[in-house]
Amino acid sequence: MQIQRTITRLIAFVAISLSLTGGSLHAQEKRDLSSLSVDDLMNVEVTSVSRKGQKLSDTAAAVFVITPDDIRRSGATTIPEVLRIVPGLDVARVNGNVWAISARGSNGQFANKLLVMIDGRSVYTPLFSGVFWDVQDTLLEDIDRIEVIRGPGGTLWGANAVNGVINIITKHAIETQGTLLSTGGGAAEGSLAAGRFGGSMGHNGFYRAFGKSLDRPASIGGTEPSHDAWTMGRAGFRADWTSRRGDNFTAQGDVFRGAEDTLGLFDPASPLADRSGLNHLSGGDAQLSWTAIQSSRSDTTLHVVFDDTARSQPGFADDRHAIDIDFQQHLKLGSRNDVVWGAEYRLSNARTGGAILQLVRDSNIARTASAFVQDEIQVTRQFRVTVGTKVQHEPDLQMELQPTLRFLFKLSDQRTIWAAATSAIRMPSDVEEDIRLPVGAFPDGTEQGGLIVLTGNPALKPERVESYELGYRWQASSTVAFDATAFHNHMRDLILSAPTAPFVDSSGRTIIPIGFTNTGTSHATGAEFLLTDSVAPNWNVAIGYSFYQAKGGSDISAPRHQLQLRSSLQLSGQLELNSSAYYVGPLGSNIQSFLRLDTQLTWHPVKRWELSISGQNLLRARHAEFFGTNGESALATPAQRTVNGKITWRF
Repeated sequence: MQIQRTITRLIAFVAISLSLTGGSLHAQEKRDLSSLSVDDLMNVEVTSVSRKGQKLSDTAAAVFVITPDDIRRSGATTIPEVLRIVPGLDVARVNGNVWAISARGSNGQFANKLLVMIDGRSVYTPLFSGVFWDVQDTLLEDIDRIEVIRGPGGTLWGANAVNGVINIITKHAIETQGTLLSTGGGAAEGSLAAGRFGGSMGHNGFYRAFGKSLDRPASIGGTEPSHDAWTMGRAGFRADWTSRRGDNFTAQGDVFRGAEDTLGLFDPASPLADRSGLNHLSGGDAQLSWTAIQSSRSDTTLHVVFDDTARSQPGFADDRHAIDIDFQQHLKLGSRNDVVWGAEYRLSNARTGGAILQLVRDSNIARTASAFVQDEIQVTRQFRVTVGTKVQHEPDLQMELQPTLRFLFKLSDQRTIWAAATSAIRMPSDVEEDIRLPVGAFPDGTEQGGLIVLTGNPALKPERVESYELGYRWQASSTVAFDATAFHNHMRDLILSAPTAPFVDSSGRTIIPIGFTNTGTSHATGAEFLLTDSVAPNWNVAIGYSFYQAKGGSDISAPRHQLQLRSSLQLSGQLELNSSAYYVGPLGSNIQSFLRLDTQLTWHPVKRWELSISGQNLLRARHAEFFGTNGESALATPAQRTVNGKITWRF
């Protein structure tokens, strides 16, 4: 671990040093959603709902936007912890480097029904159709907004956007000119360091480079040793050019390297051996994006992504390379039709396996092609209808449609009602189709003993959800806003695992296979509410509540009730106090309900300096947030009380 920590610190140090040596200094960041009023926030432009810019108040979907000031006020040091503030999103800390995050159920360490993107780059892994949150990061100060859609988004974004979409959008390089340095940490969180420099290239080109590192110790407390120490180094860049006629070109990318303590896979050759070990993480990506403006009624975007990730631990390694090409065109046809259409092609090469875990398949190459079209029809001045579908094709699978029908009716300038009926799919993962993994052993009278083996099924169909939503927005005044959504989901062809008939292999040992089948069905019903109020010019309050109930299947993966209260109080021109209280209901019989309190005091002694001290989980020394299945619970450690300090300098 000491060598790995040295490497990660070196990555961050080199990136920061290089970024500080070139370019010219410019003004401070010019655009920030942090100063927006409730009235302004309802009119913030979002792009994730329709793949085009539109006011949040005009979207026929359950959308929440996290602003830069929300991120700063949260005191969070990682993207998963930032996401706690979203009403209806279930964020559970598994341990110091693992999170379980989902919307509207189906949560777990390997949650597979939430699509996550960073600047339009999908970060889900086909290994389990989910997200490794330990490698999803950027400089938090560089995030322009995080758009969170609760509910299906498969019509525009494709498979795995079943229960929601999270799109993390970073700032244009012109907004991050100058230099930023920050450092901080605490006894439980360890140390953090980050730096960024932004400069210009001529009149229309701007760039930035950043580096950051973290070194988090293992969790303290509990009866079992913790296996969750975490160290990571990351460096990246972004460059933006704008032509005179308005065309935009963006190039960006980052690299990372790190390691974390973990529990290795069960080894049938040494069933009682110590499973603790290191998980080595590395990777990088590069993105090119070009938006061409043909006219005020037409624009075209081409987005190309190169992605490379690698993970390895004793008995298992996963090395993936992918290229993703995405094209879309936005057209306004006549006075009533606003059309977005496009196509995507993804080619990936994955080498997964090891002495313990194996993927049994004919080829490491995977290809996916898809096309979509969506039309927003202005029926009357107050009434709009949106209709569209996505067609997705993979070899050996039939064409899959993901249609949507949405209605939005403006009752008045302040009141909006919307409804949606959407169908989305979740493609089977590599593990579900091709895995061969021993998960247990038992005596069977032979010297070797019997084995319980998790076995893939290449004949699996995609899981499908039919979702029905009804929403209401009311902007009572320029300082008060209310947002409510109710939903019902019918899920079918869910992929479940179950033991099948035992057999005796060629060596004489008994094998009990655990296979995957499309035999699950489930119904889920829920509601989400958010009330935002500027109580006074210097005091903002937000109250959120979500209810979730599932019937059928085995989905007890989300609490029935969640409640949050967030407060931001400007004590003076230099002092700010931000607090958040979260109530999370019990999860089955294993996780009790808990009340979490986070708070942060921020001091601006001068314009360019910011000093903050924050505390998380202040009410209890520790509490459990997660209990998994299939061995996941062995990794879980309680969330503990933490106190951190941070210093940020901009110049």
